Amino acid sequence: MKREEESKAVTSLVLGLLSLPVPLLGWLLGLLAIGYARAAMRKMDERNPKRWYAVAGIVSGVVGIVMDLGIVLIALIIYLFL
Repeated sequence: MKREEESKAVTSLVLGLLSLPVPLLGWLLGLLAIGYARAAMRKMDERNPKRWYAVAGIVSGVVGIVMDLGIVLIALIIYLFL
């Protein structure tokens, strides 16, 4: 069981990092990263060093979502006003 949560934490980190450079699918990868990280953190002990992978997955997932929304908003503003 412990191994499953650790693999979810690593998966969340990978998905979160992938959400950063991928332009239009970043929001989806970010949401998946946050979901995997929350599932991993629920069952992990607070002293487990792999818990930080899940935290990094949440942070990078949120940053990926914000970046993707920013790209869409900038493209929409350029389209409407230029």
